[in-house]
Order: sequence, then C-alpha cells, then structure tokens
Amino acid sequence: MNLIYQKKTGIIYMVTSCLFFSILAGLIKFIGNEIHAFQQAFFRNIFSIILIGPLVLYSGRNILKTNKMWLLLLRSFFGSLTMVLLFLSYTLIPLSQAITISFTTPLFIFLGGIIFFKEKANLFKILALLFGFLFTIIALDPTINISFGCYVGLFAAICHAIAGLIVKELTKTESVLSLMFFMVIFMSLFTFIPALVYWEIPKFKVTWFYLFLLALVGTLGNYFWTSALSKSDVTEVMPYDFTKLVFASLIGLFFFNEQLEIRILISGIGIIVCNLILTKNLK
Repeated sequence: MNLIYQKKTGIIYMVTSCLFFSILAGLIKFIGNEIHAFQQAFFRNIFSIILIGPLVLYSGRNILKTNKMWLLLLRSFFGSLTMVLLFLSYTLIPLSQAITISFTTPLFIFLGGIIFFKEKANLFKILALLFGFLFTIIALDPTINISFGCYVGLFAAICHAIAGLIVKELTKTESVLSLMFFMVIFMSLFTFIPALVYWEIPKFKVTWFYLFLLALVGTLGNYFWTSALSKSDVTEVMPYDFTKLVFASLIGLFFFNEQLEIRILISGIGIIVCNLILTKNLK
C-alpha cells in the first residue's frame, strides 16, 4: 500500500513539475528578445541560491556533508548543459515542438539502461524504442531543413536523460534539499561561462522581476521533479512528462499565437505511448 501511495505521489509531483516547467518555458521565450537564453540560465541559478538559502538554514541539516561530491558535480554539469540548451531551444522553435522533442528523454534513459547498465531488452522494448525515435524524426520533419533549434532540443534531451539517471542514484543517499542546493551552486558556476559571451545589462527594471520569476518557477519545478524521482522509479514517473505538451501548447497558443501542428501532436502522442509501453514492460 505504501509503494502504491509513493508511486501516486511521484506521479502528482511529476505533473506539477511539468506545469511549472511549461510556465518557465513561456517566460524564457517572452524575455528572449532582450536577454539571451544563456544569461537567463545563469540568473535562474543565482536567484535560486537566494530562494534555497533560507530553506537550508531553516532545515538545520549539514547538507554540505556528502561522500558523492564528484557525482553531484557531474549531475550539475549535465544539468547545466540541459538548462542552457533547453532555454535556447525555447527561443528558437515553437514551445510545442521543443517540448515534444524533450519527450525523448525517457527513450534515452531506457537506451542508456540497455547499453550501459546491461538491462534486458525484450522485443517490446526494442520496438518501443525504435518507434519512439521514429516519432522523433517526424517531429523534426526531415522533409525540410531541420532547424538548429531542433538539434539543440534533441541534445538537451540526451543531457537531461543522463542527469536523470544520476539524480536517481543520488536520491538513494542525498536529500532533495541537498541535491537542489549543490545543483544551483555548481550550475551557477557552469552557466556563468556561456552567459559571459552574451552578457548584457537588462534595459528595463521589470526584466529583473521576470528573471527572479524564472528562478522561482524553475526552483519549484525542479523541486517537484527531484521529489518525483525520489518517490518512485524514473521509468514510472517520466512517462507523465507528457503533460508538458498540454501546458506548453496552451501557453504557446494564448500568449505567442503558436498553432499546434498535427505533425507535432501525433509525434508527441506517439512518443508518450512508446514511453508507456516501455514502463509496462520493465520486468
């Protein structure tokens, strides 16, 4: 009964994180014309330190004590790559397309499990993986010149999968607060380097508010995402990542006048179905 409760809680946390991450995508796109995505990623981490700092002090825990510092650094490195690439893709292509491409993260997680962790691959897994990547190709639309934003989004999905696998390993010994604290500290350093290339002081004061809002929404999204992974198996909660397509499509439609193409809708649903098939054929 406790396992069932944890699984349901993990799913709720995952859906909640998808809502916040979709709002985050909309904010990134909204201020993308004034502040480059790389600089947005840096400020998202810096302001997150301010948000998480009081929680660290209030918890009274010695979260700086860890035996997995190298793994925390590695998670932060791939998390930084994921962040800057995702932020960039949101400004280059429609939100619905960027989100659909991000759905390939579970596929890469399963593929990584088969290649690097020697997980057994039955026929259903192999077919689901093949069809999942086929739907990804449809989303990219190779009949025309695939945009740079699509490649950026695809590489972000690969980095996200690696980060997800590392997070799942870390949650066995580290608290969610500890993971978030180390993440924003290290990612602030990692994202500062690409931010310098496009550094520009915001012209409007309200932009600073939006940058802080990025940190708030992103921190909440990451909290629920990390909590979801700590409550349940990665492969049990990641398929519910599909709710981002719903939230992002609505945001794109109402705020950016982006129409959801049938091709993107079919691709998104197809990848989701493949993820669900993989989940139901783990044993």
